[in-house]
Amino acid sequence: MKILVADNHTLFREGFSRQLQRFEALKELQEVTDYSSMSALADQKRTFDLIFVDRDILGTEWKEKFQSLKTIFPEARLVMMSESEEQQDILDAFSLGAVGYITKLSPDSLIINALHLIVDGNLYVPPAVLKGLKKPARLSGEGKILTHTLPNGKNLTYRQSEVLQHLSNGLSNKQIAYEMNVSEATVKLHINALLRHLHVENRTKAVVTAQRLGILEA
Repeated sequence: MKILVADNHTLFREGFSRQLQRFEALKELQEVTDYSSMSALADQKRTFDLIFVDRDILGTEWKEKFQSLKTIFPEARLVMMSESEEQQDILDAFSLGAVGYITKLSPDSLIINALHLIVDGNLYVPPAVLKGLKKPARLSGEGKILTHTLPNGKNLTYRQSEVLQHLSNGLSNKQIAYEMNVSEATVKLHINALLRHLHVENRTKAVVTAQRLGILEA
């Protein structure tokens, strides 16, 4: 099996590829970091059986570019990857022909199970769809999540909101990983996503900014 992984987040991509390398079915694994590199591979007549593509590298016109991938790689099964856990985003990906949707901030065990299903030729539908709309985050501790929506209209995922809550309570990455039953690497991914969304440089500023914006109760 020939697999292409297209993702510009180095930490996630490298860990993801290491998991794929454990599959006996794997014959070739290629990594790229942008859409133009994917197009270049198609121009070189490279073919793949399975393609994992991060929605971020497709940009704001991700639906159109995802559809174009089906044209330039007609034999490949396409899997969308994203930090978004919104049900509509997941449904949109499947409506465009995706055979799977991996939420990048899911627990490591869930991502590994998804890979087994997809590599074996099955469709993978994440729990966010199977269980219906997610419940809003209401966690114990001094602060409370008031809303997931940022002033610019973007949404924090349930997991990002959960990490933000733990940060406001002063927990370390190791403690957060224990509380959420995920790896420290996954916690770092959540925190990096929060910093990008809130346009801040560190976890302290993330909490302060979230309180100022009314996302997190002071």
